[in-house]
Amino acid sequence: MLNKLYLHWIFIVGWASLSLPAAAATAAKPPEPKPAAAQQSKAVPMSKESAAKVAPKPATGNATTVQAQAALISGVKFQPTNRRDPFLDLVLLNKNVRRDEDEEVSRGQAPPGIAGMYIAQVKLQGISIREGSQLAVFRGSDNRAYFLQEGDKLFDGFVKKINADSVLLVREAKLRSGKELSQEITKRLRTP
Repeated sequence: MLNKLYLHWIFIVGWASLSLPAAAATAAKPPEPKPAAAQQSKAVPMSKESAAKVAPKPATGNATTVQAQAALISGVKFQPTNRRDPFLDLVLLNKNVRRDEDEEVSRGQAPPGIAGMYIAQVKLQGISIREGSQLAVFRGSDNRAYFLQEGDKLFDGFVKKINADSVLLVREAKLRSGKELSQEITKRLRTP
């Protein structure tokens, strides 16, 4: 009796080890009917050769089987159908929602010249200080020289203060949440 149970257990373990890789390879196909030997209620001792004949083997030449194996290796695409993807990180998903609120509002079409350039796109080339007038010379992204005074506008800010060796610019941003941010940026002639 024990010997028959032992053989039955070996048959089940052997059949499972042979059929699981085959089942994974044919995941796209409908399930095949179980062999008649596995459906019987009594355990029938089988030799290794007959167990190998009963267990389904993966076909190597079949094109759909090769495609199924490639899909298993590359990963399976999740199609939610009104369900949340269980592999998404909810913490990162919530951070992305907050980022959408903290994005800048589009400024629209940029005008031509220095008024259509961002502060990051211009480079300070020189400063001219005379009695009562101060000018800053900027090289724009179009490789032209522009002479700006205090209060002149760029696309995302304006010139606040012109000093002897630096220019203080203010960058203004309006967020989708309604907040307005301003950041002071100093461009220097000589880097310390």
